[in-house]
Amino acid sequence: MSRLVVTGYASLDFAVGLDGQAVGDTTTLIAARDPEAWPRAGGCPTYISGAAVRAGQQATPIMWVGTGREGEGFVAKLEAQGIGTEGIGVVDSPRSPTALMVYQANGTCMCLYDPALGRAEVLTDAQKALIAGATHLCVSVGPSQLMDAICALCPQDARLYWAVKNDPDAFPPDLRTRLSARADVIFHSASERSLIGETAAVLVETRGSDCVVVTDAGQGREVPVTPIDIADTTGAGDSFAGGYIAAEMAGADPVEAAGAGIKAAAAVLADRKRRHSQ
Repeated sequence: MSRLVVTGYASLDFAVGLDGQAVGDTTTLIAARDPEAWPRAGGCPTYISGAAVRAGQQATPIMWVGTGREGEGFVAKLEAQGIGTEGIGVVDSPRSPTALMVYQANGTCMCLYDPALGRAEVLTDAQKALIAGATHLCVSVGPSQLMDAICALCPQDARLYWAVKNDPDAFPPDLRTRLSARADVIFHSASERSLIGETAAVLVETRGSDCVVVTDAGQGREVPVTPIDIADTTGAGDSFAGGYIAAEMAGADPVEAAGAGIKAAAAVLADRKRRHSQ
């Protein structure tokens, strides 16, 4: 049976939309926030796994939270989405990773992130077994001290996906070189293309609301995207990746998978926009 395992950081996200620009020593009103997701479960593995589960595949994230109520709440939110939680590691900390996502009226976003765990994450035996038993493994930005071990545990016959992030701590040059050489599919934005080394992987470049470019065996093809007017787009790219992977697990070719990924991202954004308009 196919199983997707996704590694990376967890995050409890508090997202707000402002009616102006935040300036020091002044009050700026919050124009929008989602009461049904305050906070919402975030982090790349959450969105990637969630999209795969909604597409009918088995997906388990490998992430870490604290022992306090924040961590318990995060796990409960994953369970509510039908996402497997057996890969969640627990660190002895009352805090869990948290992000404040502040969307300003000019279209910019301030992200204030609390990593919380102080690099105390370790791979448990259960997490090691999940990675070693994966048929599909997606590596996203995560604890730097564990990235080499995660890659070493990847089965030789597993399909490996790399969700690129311009984070030199998690993805130093030598690891980027190894991931470029080993990955079967690489998800990246236009600005992240320079981080990818020599590779035979399928390159999947997301260009926001413009299109997705799929490059397979040196041949590129644009897949159109229908824009959704919403400021809070956090998780859209990762939901795209999850939808893409789920489609490949079901036998789709890269272009078909990209179309499925676009639908997965659009579903997340459309649902978020609906809730914000209530």
